[in-house]
Amino acid sequence: MNTYIICASGPSLNQSDCALITRSGLPVIAVNSSWRAVPDCEYVYAGDLCWWDANIGVLPPSAALWTCNYRAHTRYGLHLFDTDTRWAFNSGQRSILFAASLGAENIILLGFDCSVADGSHWHGDHAGLDNPTAESAERWRGEFASTARALAGKVNIINSSRQTALKCFRRLSLVEALREVSP
Repeated sequence: MNTYIICASGPSLNQSDCALITRSGLPVIAVNSSWRAVPDCEYVYAGDLCWWDANIGVLPPSAALWTCNYRAHTRYGLHLFDTDTRWAFNSGQRSILFAASLGAENIILLGFDCSVADGSHWHGDHAGLDNPTAESAERWRGEFASTARALAGKVNIINSSRQTALKCFRRLSLVEALREVSP
């Protein structure tokens, strides 16, 4: 089965989970600064031009760099995930669509807290960039629900985040999810 793991920046992302997914041998898509938790990730995905501006010089050279932001694509020569960005979206939600475009049959989510109850990110606030608010997290939950509906019956999406406000994806612990998707 074609399985991808996506690491987002929610405060529940932790080192033991990152070590486990690194050992799994499955391809990892790191959303925004979560590449620092999984430096051997295969992909870094971000949709925010300001994030690219602040981070382009420190990203791991082995990761393929992807965005849906046309300006970031042209400015830095990033791979472009050509998707409709006229409507509201978030990088975590678009990374799920990106994995599906790569042919994912299974997607395991980590760090998809979609809440600021326990903080903004596992790495703390971004300096000089936007950080999540309760309002943006609520909007994201709607965006994730739309993605879940669009991919229903096509991709098995498992939310293995230790804490999450998302209700639209099936929940399993990371160990159970890895066991389920193993050949």
